[in-house]
Amino acid sequence: MKTKFIISKDGAKIAYKVFGKGFPLVLVHGMGSNKEMWIDRKWVEIFEKYFTVIVIDTRGNGESDKSYDSNFYSINNIVEDINMIVNECGFDNYNYFGHSYGATIGLQLCRKTKNMNKVVCAGTTFGDKFFKEIVPEWIEEYEHLEINKKNNTLNQLNLPEEDIDWINKNDLELAIAELKAWKHWEGTEIKDIKTMLAMYSGTRDNPQVVENLNNNKLEMQKNNIAFNIFEGLSHTELVSCVDVVSPWVLEFLLK
Repeated sequence: MKTKFIISKDGAKIAYKVFGKGFPLVLVHGMGSNKEMWIDRKWVEIFEKYFTVIVIDTRGNGESDKSYDSNFYSINNIVEDINMIVNECGFDNYNYFGHSYGATIGLQLCRKTKNMNKVVCAGTTFGDKFFKEIVPEWIEEYEHLEINKKNNTLNQLNLPEEDIDWINKNDLELAIAELKAWKHWEGTEIKDIKTMLAMYSGTRDNPQVVENLNNNKLEMQKNNIAFNIFEGLSHTELVSCVDVVSPWVLEFLLK
């Protein structure tokens, strides 16, 4: 499927692909990934039987435009990108499924837009703690790694070889710009949710994610939010273990 593009209101070129037919389902990847992951891991193959599947490269990733200006990654810009793409495909309302960063965007969409039907979020949290406490720590860590990368001293940090390989392949300054934008995002609370929502994680996901969801379990139940923590799954496996997760996700989207 050929990549298509829209030009957002700030002039950014945003890439996406479309598959299948039916009610639209937007798929948004995690940080440092891109739209192709939904194709490679066979999610599109599963969903296109039921939906018009729209996979998007969020700004800063894949074939979409990039910037080292953190304002480029404001949540308002990202919401505008997604809604413009959905409209370009001929729809107003849509379903949404996001992983990690994409899941965090999903919760923001629940708060900021009224044209959501059903939303599935894998590996994210409610509230402000992530933006106000964890993101600043990540920025500091990435800036430290970037200094060592420039000085060719990564091998002095006792990092696993796969981590060093990831750092060398990725533009950390680009990631830092995105993270600095996140500091200004507001957390979504359960009371903010006005649409049908499903949240899931895995027992080997980031501890902060699992703790946050467990702490909010009763409130989620009261607000009819679907909830699952899959045994043995890590953060990455929330979308890579498709055979395990997809039946639960599909059941929610189709009911």
